[in-house]
Amino acid sequence: MSIQLEFVGHACFRLWEDGRPTILMDPYHHETVGVPDDGQRLAAETVIVSSLTDAAHDNVGMATGSPRVINALDVARGKFEAVINDEPLITVAAREHPNHTEHSPNDNALYAFRAGGMWLLHMGDLGYELTADQLAPLRDRCDVFLIITGTQNTPSQEELSRMIDCLKPRWLVPMHYNLPPISFGASTIEEFLASRPRDPVFFARHHTVGFPLPTSDLGRPTIVVLEPSGYRPTADVAE
Repeated sequence: MSIQLEFVGHACFRLWEDGRPTILMDPYHHETVGVPDDGQRLAAETVIVSSLTDAAHDNVGMATGSPRVINALDVARGKFEAVINDEPLITVAAREHPNHTEHSPNDNALYAFRAGGMWLLHMGDLGYELTADQLAPLRDRCDVFLIITGTQNTPSQEELSRMIDCLKPRWLVPMHYNLPPISFGASTIEEFLASRPRDPVFFARHHTVGFPLPTSDLGRPTIVVLEPSGYRPTADVAE
């Protein structure tokens, strides 16, 4: 089985597979992230958000129609259970960085679900390193890791590496990094790649890629770099 994964931008992805509902993850409000809103909306039957209190992650209105909305934070808090593709959504409650530079830290959740015979883990808006014990519910549920790499109000590269070693994904898909006009003072994809020189890298040169992709014989996760579909990247500018 295979899936198609589209990188919309920032922390937003869309996923679909034959015969299954299309899933939109952590859609952003355009004005919050500084991207022009051209009126385009995305078809999706299900929207999963890491919280409903962060405009960079909770724009349910980006989806067309009347999709099912799942707040992963509510699932993590035990308010209800959610099922995706006939299997439970797995969640871990978390927060933004305790010393967030722009506002008080918001609660949110990491979430994992199964699609196309693989587990996808979305990192939400995590602001710090999670321990092995905290990551335990997500062990063996992380084939494709949609990972924050921007290191601004988020885990450092060293902290990310320890989490990657714990979860053992087959593929890393960077998100939530400095890709102007979305910046937030975050670090660039080049800095993340430099921090993991032993990992093979696949530059898709497109916003959408099919999984599974080939894996490395070296026992290292493959980094899959996608281009955003939701906006055209611009040249970086001085902060």
